[in-house]
Amino acid sequence: MLSDYEELLRLEKARKIILEILNKNGRNALYDLSGLSGGFLIEDKDKDLLNTYIGASYFTEKVNEYGLKHLGGSEDDKCVAFNRTSSAILATILALKPKKVIHYLPELPGHPSIERSCKIINAEYFESDNVNEILNKIDKDTLVIITGSTMDLKVIELESFKKVIDMAKNKGAIVFVDDASGARIRLLFNQPPALKLGADLVVTSTDKLMEGPRGGLLAGKKELVNRIYIEGTKFGLEAQPPLLAGIYRALKNFDLKRIKNAFERAKNFDLSKIEQLNKELKEVDENIEIVYEKTPTGFVIKRVHRNDEINIKKLVEIGFNLLEGYRIITITVAGMPGASKSLRIDLTSKDAERIDDNYIINAITESIKLAFKNM
Repeated sequence: MLSDYEELLRLEKARKIILEILNKNGRNALYDLSGLSGGFLIEDKDKDLLNTYIGASYFTEKVNEYGLKHLGGSEDDKCVAFNRTSSAILATILALKPKKVIHYLPELPGHPSIERSCKIINAEYFESDNVNEILNKIDKDTLVIITGSTMDLKVIELESFKKVIDMAKNKGAIVFVDDASGARIRLLFNQPPALKLGADLVVTSTDKLMEGPRGGLLAGKKELVNRIYIEGTKFGLEAQPPLLAGIYRALKNFDLKRIKNAFERAKNFDLSKIEQLNKELKEVDENIEIVYEKTPTGFVIKRVHRNDEINIKKLVEIGFNLLEGYRIITITVAGMPGASKSLRIDLTSKDAERIDDNYIINAITESIKLAFKNM
């Protein structure tokens, strides 16, 4: 795990390289394959409404309308926006003040913002990808958090999802679904929206697998959402008019077609060159081990070395090789501190449509070779 200072240096280095490429070669020279490429689709007429109070009044209503449609809410629900999903999570935990938080997810680890938020109010925190462990720990004092899709896009099993919600309901616990990417990815697996499954609250990221700015969309029971929103405003966590405008337009223009196209492309993506490289490198050093798998919209390299410390540093090094040599942006180097260092390639962005599979796989294999050249 990188220290906070190392994370800052990584982020600053990535931004410097991106800026140099941008200034020298222009926007089209960069390929954002992070899955968080987002967008800002506001129209000219929106700009006249970006005043602090006028914009908040107009765009808040639009976000509520289109956000509830996107997240499967009803007229008894409400939808509001925060400046990040992490902000919505923090506001939720600050507002509800649970004694303990039980977090079920398809695969460990959970997003660090959840545990960090719990520490602020001294709430007990437990996370597991074992559904039986989760079911045994739920009681009326629990805030149950369910992650619909992990940072590496592993999707929750629907039956386990339902079991946890049902147990929480039986125990009188509140259910909060962290559906950052899951609100869209789960649709590819014919899973219903979290609110339709019985969740009390759901949050999604408006820049993940959709063309919105970085923000968090929270929806659910009006009484709970109101409490959380007010708590968030005390700390400036709520989305302001420019962000609200971008979120509204992203929701209104959302089309699952691009994600479906990436889903089909990912199915046919040939990763055999990575497997061949893995065999070659293991002959040189038996500690080198490339662990990879396909995701619904691309693929992810989870490990490249058996030693945890070396593994993280090598993944970051490979990420920088991709950026400097092939102008490919990944979360590994450009993501926020604490984000997964797995090397994830996502095919949902417009940038992915401008490069072919051979370019991507060649960039990956050559970047890995370069990272291990002097070992």
